[in-house]
Amino acid sequence: MLPNYDVDMQLDVKVPMRDGINLSADIYLPRARGSFPTVLMRTPYSNNEDGMVAKARRLANNGYACVLQDCRGRWDSEGTYYAFREGEDGHDTHEWIGNREWCSGRIGMAGSSYGGAVQWRSAPYASRYLK
Repeated sequence: MLPNYDVDMQLDVKVPMRDGINLSADIYLPRARGSFPTVLMRTPYSNNEDGMVAKARRLANNGYACVLQDCRGRWDSEGTYYAFREGEDGHDTHEWIGNREWCSGRIGMAGSSYGGAVQWRSAPYASRYLK
């Protein structure tokens, strides 16, 4: 039987990048003690989109932490948006998440189209947390 956790949300959490820019992340956590494997979804289309929010809530309900992050220069994130230049921001986000007490140290990413491209862009930076 799958877990059925209540969900806690932390909205518009500022995640610092190496150049001082802060990216906005909404964090969905199972309401329970401990640390959890984490799913990261980065998007230029708004981390408040109904489908993404529903997926994040469903993941947290089933025992995963979930982070929805607006890409640089989009929606609630600072900076200037440049399409497909997501590698360093993705890596910095992995490192930030991996050091949170609610993260088990294991991060997976999800998304398609641009949400898939950001995964490829950050992978060569080889965060020890990205699985």
